[in-house]
Amino acid sequence: MTMIPAPHRIGEPQLEADFAPGTLDEEMADRLSGFLEEAEPVLFSPGTVPDPFSDSSDMHVRVGIMTDGTWVWQLAWSDYVKYHRVAPPREFLDHIISRKFTAPELTIEQTLEIAEAEGLPLPE
Repeated sequence: MTMIPAPHRIGEPQLEADFAPGTLDEEMADRLSGFLEEAEPVLFSPGTVPDPFSDSSDMHVRVGIMTDGTWVWQLAWSDYVKYHRVAPPREFLDHIISRKFTAPELTIEQTLEIAEAEGLPLPE
């Protein structure tokens, strides 16, 4: 088990929790990683950070904050799911399944409101 920031509802505190690799089947991991990556970026960074689920110093995950208008998560979750089949919290997974793995398009205004609700830096 590895402690990482868990996906959370917009405006709720971001908590860390224990997650384990290999807890999703391959088909679910493929569909879920696509959703996690294709949702709306709230904050994007060109950098990477070490992958907490890998023993290799060569493995890195992407940095960014993503949203579907209801939930917010680290972009790294797409990598955790894709490469390690790490299952997110059940409530979040059920939410994604209820959306049929399709993230809605958000306006710039909606995205900026989410960034503000999350306490993220806003562009000048």
